[in-house]
Amino acid sequence: MKILPPDSISSELLNLIHSANEYLVLVSPYVSLAQWVRLTAALTSAQRRGVKIKAFVRYDPDNASSWEELEAIGIKPRLIANLHAKFYFNETGGLISSLNLLSSSNAQSLEIGCKLDTEAELQELKDYVKRYIVPLEQTERPDEDDLYLSKEKFTVVLENYLGGCTESRTRVFFKNNAIQIQSVENSFYLHLDKGANRLSLSAVVSGEEATAFEKLRGQHFTSEQFDIRLDIRPSGYYSTVCADYKPRLSTTYLDNLRLPEKKSLLDAVAAFVLNVRDFKDAVYAPKRAERAAQKAAYEASLKEHQAAKKAGVAAGLTELAPNQDNSPA
Repeated sequence: MKILPPDSISSELLNLIHSANEYLVLVSPYVSLAQWVRLTAALTSAQRRGVKIKAFVRYDPDNASSWEELEAIGIKPRLIANLHAKFYFNETGGLISSLNLLSSSNAQSLEIGCKLDTEAELQELKDYVKRYIVPLEQTERPDEDDLYLSKEKFTVVLENYLGGCTESRTRVFFKNNAIQIQSVENSFYLHLDKGANRLSLSAVVSGEEATAFEKLRGQHFTSEQFDIRLDIRPSGYYSTVCADYKPRLSTTYLDNLRLPEKKSLLDAVAAFVLNVRDFKDAVYAPKRAERAAQKAAYEASLKEHQAAKKAGVAAGLTELAPNQDNSPA
């Protein structure tokens, strides 16, 4: 075994690929070949020589691009749960390294690696694959919903998700340094603090709704994921119900959130939107009930009047009808 200097690790990897005649094993959780032209060319050349290539990458819906890039050049990867190991070998030599098959790792990262070239060392790598990696292989790909959530832009996902949850026309778009949400006939704003990796939501409320907030908040704003407060604005401006998201985000680039974190955030935003809708419904429920009662009373009075009018007409017709006892014989 020989420790390699950082600037020779990628060269050793390429030599390993070029020298393969029978088989090549690639164990790399993450793969990105787009900017690593020499690596792509080396793998393509090995395939043309008839080298059997086995590639093992990490099973993760957020990692779909890794296996898609390998498939694009004709290599079918095997998906391994929790894979973090990184090593590469052919029939004559091997390389254990911190290097993923990422163009960014090759160009920017400080890596370490060691070269293996004895039969005993190569056999240990083969045994490692059989004993520890192959048993964790996932034969089924992540489901389509998870792949969609991991690959689509967050604003698009949020718009579709809210539309389904609220069963209302929903629009999500970026404007004035915030993500604006139009849903359940109301305006919402999603704000990001990029320095602190924090997120907050706000919903526009009327003066009447702001007045009723303290009375009704306990019934409608109970989520443990938010700190809820009312922001009263001066005359001429809308007040807002504000919700500070308690979990700290791993990144404020929402497209790059990992799938579990993205799912939690989608659920939290949808819950807040629905809570605001229900709160507003509750504010106006007494007035709606009063109007409904007035309408019912009016309709009942109208029916009674119409019934009385109909009865009066019928009585008048009876009086005008000829008496059969006085009819001529």
